[in-house]
Amino acid sequence: MFIAPDLLSFKTHFATGLKNMLTTDGLGALILVLANSMQDPELFELLQDDLRRNFDELQDRQATGPEDDLSVFTALTTTGIQQFSGWEHHALEPWELVVNPLRSLRPARVSSEVFKDIHQPFAPDKFHFNKPFLRPEILWEGDWHGSPLRVLYNKFPFAPWHLLVVPEPAQTLPQFLSQTHHARMMTLVAEQASVLPGLGMAFNSLGAYASINQLHFQGFVRETRLPVELPRWQHRGGDEAYPLECWHTASTQDAWQMIESLHQAKQPYNLLYRADGCYILPRKGQGRVELPNWAQGIAWHEACGVFTLAERHMLEGTGAEISQQLGKLHHQG
Repeated sequence: MFIAPDLLSFKTHFATGLKNMLTTDGLGALILVLANSMQDPELFELLQDDLRRNFDELQDRQATGPEDDLSVFTALTTTGIQQFSGWEHHALEPWELVVNPLRSLRPARVSSEVFKDIHQPFAPDKFHFNKPFLRPEILWEGDWHGSPLRVLYNKFPFAPWHLLVVPEPAQTLPQFLSQTHHARMMTLVAEQASVLPGLGMAFNSLGAYASINQLHFQGFVRETRLPVELPRWQHRGGDEAYPLECWHTASTQDAWQMIESLHQAKQPYNLLYRADGCYILPRKGQGRVELPNWAQGIAWHEACGVFTLAERHMLEGTGAEISQQLGKLHHQG
């Protein structure tokens, strides 16, 4: 079993874990629960009273914690948490915009760096998923088809029911995809399609806004198609060219051959795994294209057509720029 036997059980487990996470000495837990509560009205209703109480207790205690958590908590004490309401979704055909103010407080980590190579050795002194203070953030841990998996909540989610999926965490593998892990992810998403409808997994290579250099995928549950999955695009059999180069295949082996060619070329890329196959998006590396002030970065979610905005006023005029911005990332452009 992967996390839960059905979608209802998954969502119940997800919500219960958030509610149980809040403690009087956990800055990281408060930030994570607050950020996750905003994605769904029922989650927010369940958690809002506990969040307010926990926030007040942590302020009274002048709680301490890791530097990243302290930075975010300091910002929250300045604004209060009342201003952070649910995500606002806006459709700008074919793109989507989501106003998510708390996401702007996320630490940049290595996503702000410029990379010459998409393979770097694992660095135990930098942030990674084996840090002891992350134990409370684990949603599920177990074996799937004989392979250890650790699933954590995403502390600053931007996709629905956002997960961080870490294969073989004890091996401290760098964020560089192997054929074995690629094949396992293709199989997992395909096999779980009937258990968790809408399950998807995504991968950012180094240089494509991977913010942590430990092998991990980003999971989510979204039954509607992402913009990149729409049948209008040529990679889905339609007539229109997607602004960013995109390959799609249901063949695990064909997908791996494409990925391996990108590795050989040291080419940054984003991946999307869905029940119908793998979407491969090679692109120019982070820091090599100037971003507009409304874009916090362009990782897999943005490459797939959904942009997160920190403030509502950024909505004006943004939609018209998305195609142009994705086109600038075309790695042969």
